[in-house]
Amino acid sequence: MLSLSERQLIGLLKAGIWGTEVDRQLFDGQTVDWDKLISLCDQQTVVGVVTDALTMLPTSMQPPKSKYFLLVKQAGEIEKENVKMYDMVPNLIEEIEKEGIKTWLLKGQGVGLCYRNPYRRTSGDVDLFVGFTPSDYSHAKETLVGLGANATDIEDHRQHAEYSWHDIIVELHGIIRMKICKQFDEQFPQWMQRCMEQEESVRKKAGGTRMIYMPPYRFDAVFIFAHAMNHYMTSGVGIRQICDWMCYLAKNHGKIDVPQLEKDLDELGLTKFWKMFASMAVHRLGMKKELMPLYDDTFQGQDERLLHHIFTTGNFGYVQRKKQQVGGNLILKKLKTFYGQLYVYWDNVWVFPWETLYCFKHFVTKGIRKL
Repeated sequence: MLSLSERQLIGLLKAGIWGTEVDRQLFDGQTVDWDKLISLCDQQTVVGVVTDALTMLPTSMQPPKSKYFLLVKQAGEIEKENVKMYDMVPNLIEEIEKEGIKTWLLKGQGVGLCYRNPYRRTSGDVDLFVGFTPSDYSHAKETLVGLGANATDIEDHRQHAEYSWHDIIVELHGIIRMKICKQFDEQFPQWMQRCMEQEESVRKKAGGTRMIYMPPYRFDAVFIFAHAMNHYMTSGVGIRQICDWMCYLAKNHGKIDVPQLEKDLDELGLTKFWKMFASMAVHRLGMKKELMPLYDDTFQGQDERLLHHIFTTGNFGYVQRKKQQVGGNLILKKLKTFYGQLYVYWDNVWVFPWETLYCFKHFVTKGIRKL
């Protein structure tokens, strides 16, 4: 089901993530469509990691110099952006905390610290949870404006406020909502509240000696995965998000309470999702079994379907959104989006039937309300 270019990308990705040798059989005597491979890297936002892996190939198997140097340049830009982020994000968090606002740095740059080479992970927005008290969210918004940030997107109900600050996109979250399945939607708010009250935040170095607060290990082990599943079920998930999850688990393997994790996944209705993606991580993406909590041999069989779906939708549904672009009438745009998203739900229904129907119902209802 996977194309040769997709299998070659996975081969490079495994080597870049884990520091292992590249499977040369994927390149030795094989036709390599470097334009396609580089396009896949862009879609999945893994250029930096893949470029690291290309250096492990003999010169005869590497791309033509013009394409290779283009990748090296892009990887250099990714590293430069990460240097900037790891320098400025701790400063931003310190300024917010000076106002008495407790923060958690969610996913993104925090998870990047778990990579073999944190500076090769493509950076994105800075997501800060600031919902420990009802007033923190509005206070944090005022603080960002006071620091010179410009509002670019504000949602009601404390869910999302987006700002541009020194060319960095900062998203504030007073609450967290995701659509995965009915059980998750019903249980997650109470579960998160317990984590906030009972678990200790994690303090980590970023940008030399600077410190940032990250969520507790118990929370992040679940949240990073749940965030990826939210996109997988509703729009499309990128392979970078799966790499984030794997790298987090591998880096913090000894700090995760596995029996508690199992209880949490059962409570939130995520056990089936976890074990299927755990199988894919081990059998397709090179993660060691002993580093994957709750790995279960009986969940093999859907690995290729999951990967095919990831490549078809792209990072955050990039490929699907590109197909859905249409100008003009609002109703035509909505219909085009609806038609394009039908594939996402149709492909998922064979693996997660009831969960897909639940998400599809929400998607249709939300679309009608917007119209």
